[in-house]
Amino acid sequence: MQGSQAHIYEFGDFQIDAGRCLLTGRDGRVVPLTPKVYDTLFYLVEHPEAVLDKNTLMKAIWPDTVVEENNLSQNISILRRVLGGERAAHVYIVTVPGCGYRFVAPVRKHARAETAVSIRSIAVLPFQPLVKDDRDASLEMGMADTLIARLSGLRDMIVRPISSVSKYAGLGQDGLIAGRELEVESVLEGSLQRAGNKIRVTVRLLNVSNGASLWAGTFDEELTDIFALQDAISERVVRALALELSSDEKVRLTKHHTENNEAYQLYLKGRYYWWKNSREEFSKSRDYFHRAVEVDPSYALGYCGLNSYYGFGAAFGMLPAEEAWPKAEWAVRKALDLDNTLAEAHLGLAALHMVYYLDWAVTEKEAKRAIELSPRFDEIHFMYSFFLGAIRRFDEAIIEGKLALACDPFSVRISQHLGSTFYHARRYDEAIRQYQQTLELDPHNASVHESLGDVYEQKGHYDKAVELWKKAMTLAGDAELAAILSSSDASRDFNTALRAVGMKRLERLTDMRNGGDHVPAINFARAYLRMGDKEQALEWLKTACEERNVYSLMIGSDPLYDPLRTDRRFLKLLRRMKLRA
Repeated sequence: MQGSQAHIYEFGDFQIDAGRCLLTGRDGRVVPLTPKVYDTLFYLVEHPEAVLDKNTLMKAIWPDTVVEENNLSQNISILRRVLGGERAAHVYIVTVPGCGYRFVAPVRKHARAETAVSIRSIAVLPFQPLVKDDRDASLEMGMADTLIARLSGLRDMIVRPISSVSKYAGLGQDGLIAGRELEVESVLEGSLQRAGNKIRVTVRLLNVSNGASLWAGTFDEELTDIFALQDAISERVVRALALELSSDEKVRLTKHHTENNEAYQLYLKGRYYWWKNSREEFSKSRDYFHRAVEVDPSYALGYCGLNSYYGFGAAFGMLPAEEAWPKAEWAVRKALDLDNTLAEAHLGLAALHMVYYLDWAVTEKEAKRAIELSPRFDEIHFMYSFFLGAIRRFDEAIIEGKLALACDPFSVRISQHLGSTFYHARRYDEAIRQYQQTLELDPHNASVHESLGDVYEQKGHYDKAVELWKKAMTLAGDAELAAILSSSDASRDFNTALRAVGMKRLERLTDMRNGGDHVPAINFARAYLRMGDKEQALEWLKTACEERNVYSLMIGSDPLYDPLRTDRRFLKLLRRMKLRA
């Protein structure tokens, strides 16, 4: 049911904000109601003093569904309870025997005063368990992830990605504090509880500036109706924020990628483990994605999950490229066959052609198509920026990196990438500033400290470089390498210190490979370069260029490889990788 969007209805100790579907008491606190209970109250309040027969009410509240009369009776019972118990049966809602119900309290209707500030940014926080000892972490995170994906398709709304909000998954998080930290105007927070095949979800939409509740609702549904539940939440958020949607946006807002609840639950578990840091947990995502598409072979987003596992694993050297890339390609092409409007699938295809096929034309075509489908998807701009940097179109790479960071301003990974893009472009002062901004996001990040040290090395500030590298190794818990650097006077013996660090890293890499771990060849090449052994570095680079991961794409731009750029063998490798000299 749709209410009068610009009106407030006051009765007794309560008022309804029709635009936000919100019932509040005299103290200003929101009275949470399920959507159908709210619709029942609103219809009664819109028709005060009229005797409404049960058939009229049921057609108004369930216009497209045949339900039992008991559903209406339950709604009336709930309303009487929240409006004041037995007193409500006389003061607000009176039963007319043999006919129906009548709302008898005087109703005052007036226009809602519009706020001067429109809300156009939101963070959907991971849901919390109603019972702390009965958690379903993948569902809690997955509900947020799904709602984020739906709201992100709205052109007038800035939505923080799951990578930014995932840190608020702990119990007892304060939504308003999270909203201020994430620099958004509104926060959607929720709690859920599963009991067998039932699920109860309570949701609040808060104005971060003043803590006011913009909308609240409680939903009791069968777990098999979780998609309808998500539809209702998405639509109520849009109404509460007074967003005007195009017809395409309305379709995307309630688009279901599967109607199979079991497949959806398996996909959520896959997404949950995909975001985990350890390789062991990351590998669990593969099995859940596989099971999701086995349950529903038409689940395009499930195949995108498989592609993200195999593609990401191959691209970053976690999986052998020759085994993982063909599986990634099978999955992404299956996804596109089922739904060619998925930005995630076009992103996966762009990554495949960039890293595996070295096909720059198709890479760019698919990246641009993904951006067209989802302009605020941070991962797309991140990938496109990386590609542009690899082929030395640095000005464009920096623009795309900034766009990625605008989509997710709190991403350490994207901020560090932008710093690396400045570094590869030899814009060292800008790289330093960007890395320093990244450290403001995460002061204890070892990788960023090491990257910042690399910039100072290129500027010839060796003492500062060593200081930052020692800090990085200390933060990473590597006391041995930190001690090696501390034993040398950087201003007098910088190259000796680098060789010592390179030698120790080479020793460790060899032990890892001998122990059966998959170690990208590029790591050996970099260690030999640090040792000053160009011959061995070139030999390992040959292997690295056959492995098809993102690291070999950087040899055309990374300043570390500058000592090799006049060697004909290195130039040959660049041609093999289709990179500019």
